[in-house]
Amino acid sequence: MRRALVVGLGAALLSLSGCSRDEGVDAAEAHPGGMGGGAGASSEKEEVPLALVGAPLVFTPTDSSFGVSAVVGSGEPKELALWRRVRGTESWMGPWAPASPAPDVAEWRLRGLEAGTEYEYVLAAASRSEGDGPPPHDDLLYAGRAVTQRASGEAFSFVLISDTHIDPREVSPGDWSASSYQEQVLLELAPQIAAEAPDFVVNLGDMLDFHVLGFNSPLPEPSWGRLGYVNYRRCLRDVIGHAAHFPVVGNWEGENGSFTAAEIANARGQRKLYVPAPNAETYPEGGSPDEDYYAFTWGDALFVVLNVMSYTEESLLLDGVGSPDAWTLGEAQLRWLEDTLEAATSKWRFLLIHHAVGGAAGNDANAIYGRGGGLAANVGEQALVHDLMVRHGVQVFFYGHDHVFTDMVVDEIHYTLPGSAGAPWKFTSAETGYEQYWPDSGYARVRVAPESVDVEFLSISGEVLHRYDLK
Repeated sequence: MRRALVVGLGAALLSLSGCSRDEGVDAAEAHPGGMGGGAGASSEKEEVPLALVGAPLVFTPTDSSFGVSAVVGSGEPKELALWRRVRGTESWMGPWAPASPAPDVAEWRLRGLEAGTEYEYVLAAASRSEGDGPPPHDDLLYAGRAVTQRASGEAFSFVLISDTHIDPREVSPGDWSASSYQEQVLLELAPQIAAEAPDFVVNLGDMLDFHVLGFNSPLPEPSWGRLGYVNYRRCLRDVIGHAAHFPVVGNWEGENGSFTAAEIANARGQRKLYVPAPNAETYPEGGSPDEDYYAFTWGDALFVVLNVMSYTEESLLLDGVGSPDAWTLGEAQLRWLEDTLEAATSKWRFLLIHHAVGGAAGNDANAIYGRGGGLAANVGEQALVHDLMVRHGVQVFFYGHDHVFTDMVVDEIHYTLPGSAGAPWKFTSAETGYEQYWPDSGYARVRVAPESVDVEFLSISGEVLHRYDLK
């Protein structure tokens, strides 16, 4: 018997017997986007062992569904099958074949689920199934979990990471090596984050790094984006297979508004393929059809994810050219933000963005580049955003970009920066203007309950650097 690559198999697999088919579950619609590539694209007839690159990625959980995306490093996506069950039960539903939006991507949308429920899923070669049930434990490719959208009154936790800055490079199944500081940090942080068992993880932008192409330069072709996102997924290990992933567009993703439409499309298509996000139809709160800004409610919290990069058409780099006032969300996104906050009913309200829609940092160049967080609360369009937050009761403005931990309160609103989970560049007060900050790599853990929110900064060593509560 050929043994498949086994990744992330946990104690959750107590029984693989008893499986039935659920007609409420189907393959996901394919996301549009650029190239695929990888061994899964081979047209040769000989048998190729089926193997995944990294863990599958759980995405866009709703109150009745969630998505699963797997990157196939050898074999073909159509050879895969998925089974799922409610955690703690014995009966598996499935198998289901995937959609394949790219030659190396298998994607499912599991529907007809219960809200606020934890599910287990397994992936394996369809040929290894035993009747309708999944194959034995040793023949599984992956075992993961996902939680559907929680209702008001339910407590939960989520994790924030930022500025992972993962380089584009070809990686293979079973490769857990690190070729850079960024990869080493994220590979080391990932098991700590997975151990938190959050419902979801948000990356506040600069997931990728393309310094090899220049400073904030566009991608010359889609393949660069694919290499970056596949490597990024690999470095997150089991985090993305057990907690839904929500991305924020940063200045290194290749979608800056100063680029041409074709250059932006090179990057955007790959993001939508490899780290899919909510679109305008996923949640009642709506958003962008390009999956670059969106909002959703989870428990008693509203999450509003914004894109400061793609609608600012002026190039605002570190060369001192331009003005911090030039940053913008664009008319449509700003109007949508106002409408979303006006309609909000959740007790807790969070904005999430790569950096403020303005800048006020340690020097002019860094201010133009968008640094400063709460120091920029009254600069340019950020002043409009800040006024909306004050008027509509937003408690926290989560952001990245500056690669350190800091928290600043402006008009009772926390401007919270959860460090970096990979960036080797640790900026000082001279660049950021912050009086208090922590340069450690790490992440933020946020626990949300109906009556309280607890925010903690955790370093890569596990030390709690700072915490605050909301009541």
